[in-house]
Amino acid sequence: MFASPRLVLDAALLVFLLLAGGGVTLASALGPAPREGAPVLVIAPPWSDGAGSMIAKTGGRAIGPGAASFGALAVFDGAAPVTQLRALGAWSVRDARALASLCGGLT
Repeated sequence: MFASPRLVLDAALLVFLLLAGGGVTLASALGPAPREGAPVLVIAPPWSDGAGSMIAKTGGRAIGPGAASFGALAVFDGAAPVTQLRALGAWSVRDARALASLCGGLT
C-alpha cells in the first residue's frame, strides 16, 4: 500500500532537481542585463532560425555543451548587441554567468 522509502527518496530528489534547474533557468532568463564580456543567454522563438543563427549573424560565439533552437549561451567581443539580436527576433538577451558555470560554458 505504501511506497518504499527508496521510491519516495528518488521522487523527492527528482522534484528537487527539477525545481532547482527550473529556478536557475528562470533566474537567468529574467536576470540582469548582460555585462560586457560575460556569457549571455539568447532566447528566440521556436519558429525562428534559432538562437544560434542570431548569435552568428551578430558576431558572437556560441558556448556550452550545445544549443537548443530556442535558446543558446554565447559570448561577444565586447558588449552583447542586444538591439541587433532583438531586431532579428530574439525574445530576450540576459546575463548568463550563473547558468554558464553550471553548463560548463565558461571556456
